[in-house]
Amino acid sequence: LGKSEWHIMEKLWEAAPRTYVQLCHELKENPGWSRSTVQTMLERMTEKGVLRYEVIGRAKHYYPNFARAIAETRSLLDRAFEGSASLMMSTLVRKKQLTKEEIEELYAILREAEVQK
Repeated sequence: LGKSEWHIMEKLWEAAPRTYVQLCHELKENPGWSRSTVQTMLERMTEKGVLRYEVIGRAKHYYPNFARAIAETRSLLDRAFEGSASLMMSTLVRKKQLTKEEIEELYAILREAEVQK
């Protein structure tokens, strides 16, 4: 997510769904966006699959397509580890930052992921 997209996602993670009008009102104050900017952002984010919406009556009700934790994890990976989960894990292992219990938990997660493939 880009910095601008985070503004919209923050609002939707706080309380979803939100309508275009609600988002315009909130984003007009901070970061100071116009209605057209909000509309453009919503369209782009929907096309990218970041957002989804339901039409209820005449209004679109917007929802985030993934949880905040997923977005923050991806952001951390992108910023600190060039998008690589394996680079992050190797860094933690080399710095001896993982406990035996955490290592066992990671093995269980990887076994589960392998079964799902």
